[in-house]
Amino acid sequence: MKGKITLVAVPVTALVLFAVPSQCEGPVLIPVSPGHGLSLVDMAAIVPLIAALTMLGLVLVRGRDRLSLVIGRAPWAAAGVLVSGGLGLGLLFASVFPFFWWWAIGATLSTLALVVAVLASIGRIGEPGRDLREGPD
Repeated sequence: MKGKITLVAVPVTALVLFAVPSQCEGPVLIPVSPGHGLSLVDMAAIVPLIAALTMLGLVLVRGRDRLSLVIGRAPWAAAGVLVSGGLGLGLLFASVFPFFWWWAIGATLSTLALVVAVLASIGRIGEPGRDLREGPD
């Protein structure tokens, strides 16, 4: 139970730190584009973000055999998840340009792709004998 709480708490901590309003963040340390830059609070948010990505990587690596089976059973669904995740990351990076709300669309797509990958790697979807359209128990 403690591990599951940590898996949720660490990325949520990073998200909360990234969501601090810019007037509360302090000066921009690394400018990215006009109106966008990394502040000290953003730099602090990178620490739990890297920890969360490391934990995500460990879950995916440990479940790579299951992922391989799921990809083999439904290659087009797996391709759709990968395209969705890639499109989401592209929109996330594009958010520094004029249309500000690309970040929300991109973050949603990439997060959904990661959630599907994690669920497949831990055996919650795509198990033999279970329809891929079925949700978790």
